[in-house]
Amino acid sequence: MDIPLKFAWTSLFYLAAGSTMGVIMLVKSTPLSPSHAHVLLIGWVSMMIFGVGYHLLPVFAGTDLFSMRLADWQFRLQNIGLIGLAFTMPYRYDDSYRLGAIMFGAVSLLAIYMFVYNVARSLIPRAEEQAES
Repeated sequence: MDIPLKFAWTSLFYLAAGSTMGVIMLVKSTPLSPSHAHVLLIGWVSMMIFGVGYHLLPVFAGTDLFSMRLADWQFRLQNIGLIGLAFTMPYRYDDSYRLGAIMFGAVSLLAIYMFVYNVARSLIPRAEEQAES
């Protein structure tokens, strides 16, 4: 599957999951607020932005995506980091959550840096493209 579509489909899954978490929080008092926020903001909003960004930004710049392989790794790491955060953050009222949240938060942050690097390199025309213009 095309990288932008992977991000788009996954973001729709996170929208459904995050919305369901919101209803569960209304019905039953559970400490899901941090997970709910991360699933919706990183999972739904950011994943959709990543997919759209990977598709549109190189087109706007008139270049190709710098690295599809890097985009694929970013997709995998972003999901690992987010799912890990979603499962460790509900337990934030206990100090035992910290190591998991820090580890998975670092994985998610690394994935975000990978997106920034990949898109930034995509926006910079390669030397041979500059020579042609």
